[in-house]
Amino acid sequence: MAHFLELPVELLPIIFDFVLRPEHISKLCLVDKTFNKFATPLLYRRVFIFAWYKEAKTKVILLFRTLSKCPHLARHVEKLGESSLICFATPISHSTRAVLVEIRDFPKALSAQCHSELLQLCTEGVRNCVNLRSCTWTRDGSLHSCVLESLGSCPQLHELEINGNDSEYNPTLLTQFSRLSKISLIMPSARVLDIFPTWISVTGETLRSLTIICKASTLVTDAFLAHLASNLQGLEYLYIIGCPRVTHLGIGAVASANRSGLIGISVEGLSQAFDMSAFKATCLRTMAFRRLRAITLTVYIHMPLDKWTRDVGDLLSSAPLETFSIYSTNTAIWTPIPDEFWKNITANHGQRLKRFSVHRMQLSLAALEAICSQCPLLEQLFIVAEQRELDAAAHLFALARNLRTLHINFPLATSDSSVVSPPMEMAVSIVSVCSPTLVHIGCNTRVWQVKKTVHEDENGEQYVIPTLAPQENPDIPEQFLVIRA
Repeated sequence: MAHFLELPVELLPIIFDFVLRPEHISKLCLVDKTFNKFATPLLYRRVFIFAWYKEAKTKVILLFRTLSKCPHLARHVEKLGESSLICFATPISHSTRAVLVEIRDFPKALSAQCHSELLQLCTEGVRNCVNLRSCTWTRDGSLHSCVLESLGSCPQLHELEINGNDSEYNPTLLTQFSRLSKISLIMPSARVLDIFPTWISVTGETLRSLTIICKASTLVTDAFLAHLASNLQGLEYLYIIGCPRVTHLGIGAVASANRSGLIGISVEGLSQAFDMSAFKATCLRTMAFRRLRAITLTVYIHMPLDKWTRDVGDLLSSAPLETFSIYSTNTAIWTPIPDEFWKNITANHGQRLKRFSVHRMQLSLAALEAICSQCPLLEQLFIVAEQRELDAAAHLFALARNLRTLHINFPLATSDSSVVSPPMEMAVSIVSVCSPTLVHIGCNTRVWQVKKTVHEDENGEQYVIPTLAPQENPDIPEQFLVIRA
């Protein structure tokens, strides 16, 4: 029998890729020189510090001290991130080979000298990340001009996500980034938006993804987006969130100017004057959605939903859709979208759909059955359900034979005041009837990894019982990555 140490060393990176927790990877680094050679790049592939970690701010300082003093370690970093809790409204996929540093806390209440020293560490640390491809820096008020200048010296930088509060940096520095494929702006200020058209004009040729996330900004308008459109002809992903002055006119201008057609789009928290019928006409005329694989839409309760759902169905009629996400601005769970809409979506796109996400609105059991039975490739399902319906819903979940992730949100208020089982007990019950492909399940803010435990009966026959365990993957669970403007 071959021993582990007799394996070709070329297999070690493949094996190590299945080790998820940093504390386990760090132990691999200590085995011997060979393990250290292959495990160290993996350890720095993704560094993350969340705000709820003990002494998180101290760890931020230690991290940047390491990056500044140890260039041989910093060179392994390809993605660097500093932020508060980042929230996305669109599907997020994490490559197992991606390198990412996520610092979701940052020390700000420091003395002038300590603050200056920290900025020096950040500047030197970023400059040492010579292979940096992506940087996220969204902690409000923590991005400084010196950090932007260091980022400007990174020759391979292609993705930049920043906070738009320019109180500590000069917005004109943004125009030095002229080869970006992805830009994300969080809460942009007026001065940042003023320079933004110039920035897009110098990087628009290579830009493939644009995200603007606001809370309720009136600065991003139809005219603003229309002004950008001519320089966004190669755009593939467009996410505009929390901009109440944006209607179908601004989004339509960007979509119709596109050369090859968008692949993903999210329009959330926009103007209630958004005319889906007019937007449909624009997109169909220009074939803007001929490559569309992912869409996120907002439902306003005041809408004439019968007409809106027909327009959405027509809008997506020619799209090779794989991901469909929708949420309601109404706090009540019963947004009266007809079952026919869900059935039409699954009938037209079910053979390709891999993810179905419905937030703040409850589906009927008939609609849920259509989704689970007519989407053979479905891997991710996010829904709202009443606890009293879970037994019936569980048997419908079982119809999705390739389901890997299931998350159920329960209404905050319900007319049924009866006491129901705890979330974990309910999750175990659901897992027991679902497809064996299920690997993650969540209820409200709880998320578990599904594990299989092998048992043996009195006759020696083996059988498997699914159990729930904490997530091994360090990624933030999906429900915390969803913002609802």
